Amino acid sequence: MKRTLLVMALGVLVPYGANAQQKKSAPATARDVGQSCKILMTAPWVKRQTEWFDESTQTWTNDTLRKALLTAAAISAPLMMPAQTGVQIAQQSRMLGVGADTMIQQLKKLASTRGSAWPTRSVVGSLGVHAVYLLADSDTSLARVVLHRLMEAGPSESPAADVATLEDRLRVLNGRKQLYGTQFRIENDKVVLAPMEDSAHADLRREDAGLPPFSLGLCLAKNAR
Repeated sequence: MKRTLLVMALGVLVPYGANAQQKKSAPATARDVGQSCKILMTAPWVKRQTEWFDESTQTWTNDTLRKALLTAAAISAPLMMPAQTGVQIAQQSRMLGVGADTMIQQLKKLASTRGSAWPTRSVVGSLGVHAVYLLADSDTSLARVVLHRLMEAGPSESPAADVATLEDRLRVLNGRKQLYGTQFRIENDKVVLAPMEDSAHADLRREDAGLPPFSLGLCLAKNAR
């Protein structure tokens, strides 16, 4: 099912939902993007994401909900890394899976139900939480709830890179300046960065969130079209 989004999270090199059966066209140590961008698989931010999304030793309590979330978000285990490059371009789109609309409504109902167990890492695993983020990316009202829940759960239960990217997205949609430099738009057929606050310290915030350095993020964005 294809949905038109206000923003698309670009899985540059490795699209969201990529699995182990996909053909790899580059060495495990580094991958080229466009003409000048390179993602080093040994970079700290990639290693951090790899560790967070490693489910080999994880357990979760609601496998039924997890499977439904992964199907709705059109992703499967294991994700190829990096799962989140922190590059979103306005007015792009991505594919969601079967039952996405139903799952979005289910998440909204869950959020409004007092005492309900939100799908954190302990409940649906790392990929399940990432699926919630992807679904929220297609619905602004759900995104607000999801951001609050992700922040409330903390970094052990929520992927920091997804939290940072979603926070930027909502700030820009609300007419505020972004913090991490993840949001871009098309102007005169060129990719440009949305207004940003305190850009001098962006790399410190991005490092804390497990995102690539700003220069690499900018390069990925400009080579995304």
